[in-house]
This record gives sequence, C-alpha cells and structure tokens, in this order.
Amino acid sequence: MPRILGSVPYLNARPLLAAIPAEFEVREAPPAELAERFARGEFEAALLPVIDAFRTPGARLVPGVAIGARGEVLSVRLFLDRPLAQAQSIARDPASHTSNALFEILAGLKWNRALPPPLRGERPDGRLLIGDAALRALGTVSDEVDLAAEWFLWTGLPFVFAAWVTIEPLPGLATALQESARAGLARRDDIADAEAPRLGLRRELCRHYLREAIRFDFGPEERRGAELFWRHAAALQLAPPSGPLRFVE
Repeated sequence: MPRILGSVPYLNARPLLAAIPAEFEVREAPPAELAERFARGEFEAALLPVIDAFRTPGARLVPGVAIGARGEVLSVRLFLDRPLAQAQSIARDPASHTSNALFEILAGLKWNRALPPPLRGERPDGRLLIGDAALRALGTVSDEVDLAAEWFLWTGLPFVFAAWVTIEPLPGLATALQESARAGLARRDDIADAEAPRLGLRRELCRHYLREAIRFDFGPEERRGAELFWRHAAALQLAPPSGPLRFVE
C-alpha cells in the first residue's frame, strides 16, 4: 500500500514533489480542502497551510522545508479596483486559510482598517487571490498589494505559507521529504519551463517565481516569522493560543 501525502496543486509546490519516492502517492487539493481532509486522517503528511497546523492538535512540522517568502511573493496578492486607502470591501479567496488570516492581521494591526467581505450582490473594491490564479492576474489592475511584502516591511521576518505537517510521523518520513525537496529545487528551471505552458504563464515569470519569489527554507528566521504570525492570529482569535512550533525530530 502506498503512503499517502496531500499537497496543494500550485506551481510553488512542484519542486517539493518532483522527486518524491515511489513509495508515496500524492493527492492534491486546494489549501482549505486539504486541511479538512488532513483533519479526517486521509494523509500521512500534508503540505498544509501553516495556520491549519496551528489549529490541529498534535500537529508537527517537518523542519527545513516550507513554502514561504522574504518580501514579495507574487502569488498572494490583493487586486484592487481603487487604491487600498479608498477600499471599503475585499473579497477573500475561499481556497485559502493562511492568506486570509494574513490579510486580517495586516488589515487590523498594520493598516488599522476595517475591510469586510462584500455584501451579497455587492461588487467588492478588490479581491485576494492566491496561487497560480494570482500569477495569471498580475498586471491586470492598476493597484496590487503583495501580502508577503507587506508582512516583511512590517516585521522584518520571512512569512511561511505552508509546510509539511504530520501527526504520527513514521520513520524516514521527514528525511524523504527533505531529500525530495533538495532534488526538486535543483531542477527548478526545468520545472518552470514544463509548467509554464500548462498554466498559461511566461517561462521567465515561472523561473523568477520559483528561484526568487518563493523561499523553500524553514530555518530559524522562518520559525520566528511563523511564531509571530501565530501570536497575531491568536490575538485576533483566528487561531488557538500560541505556543512554540512543534517539529518532527
């Protein structure tokens, strides 16, 4: 029987999946659905939105591997029909948990703005998009706000969007995921070139995205950023009371 892993279906996950050992089977779902399926016990490990790791009792993260950014990430962005200072409502991305929580934190604690979702039938002043949809939307409106860039300007710390999460890790799991990441990251340009036509994106954008925008580290600075995110999320009741992150040993 294969060992089942869950992953998001986005370009940013491809380097982490490119060299997964044959003993694993990867099943993909949007982040919010992935979190629900992980909670039901469908996966041995999942590349989970980091806020769902905070919300899952007993969750442990695999060290050294994450999907994050240190500044502009390109794929977690507000696309605005008017400047942010004039906006009154923002549509959230229903596929996202972490990015929606990051938006609430920035709006409430950095921008000091109430930016609720639009009422039914109301046209929002902007929308939050994530993943490949956000990459395809780049440059389509006059005002865009990159949430990872806003976080970095505010905190000086990287932001971690997703990480491998498990409850009961079996021997060798963390090592297999770390080694797969190392092998996949060495092939980022090839992955970008292969994925670009499928996604309807420019090859140069995909290469820049995987090499410069996305950071795949989960070291001490990323840990500090994730713990600060947890504290802010807990303060706004978006996550349970914060504590130290727990990692697979």
